[in-house]
Amino acid sequence: MENREEARKETTKLADAIGTPAMFEMMAEEATELSYACQKFARYLRGENLVHGKTEEEMLANVHEEMADVYVTLRELRKVTEYIDNVKICDTMDEKRKRMATRLGLKEDSFIF
Repeated sequence: MENREEARKETTKLADAIGTPAMFEMMAEEATELSYACQKFARYLRGENLVHGKTEEEMLANVHEEMADVYVTLRELRKVTEYIDNVKICDTMDEKRKRMATRLGLKEDSFIF
């Protein structure tokens, strides 16, 4: 498929350098770190079980850093086209967007992610 080859050409060769299994492991690790950062910040916003010694700015900086790590890793992982089907991902995102809009009582085209 031509699009798969084009996507592969865009790679920074990270998957080639560390291997496909390591790319999947890296994605799992980065997603987990983002999850922890978001949980800590949510607790801060609710005033529950605060992280001692951390300011709001420090916690937000950690959320931003982990989001950046996830974005970078996702951009690379999507180029592992022998396993990742970007068309299926886009289709699934559209289905989820529509379902979320329905659950929230919004027009389908007003909910974008």
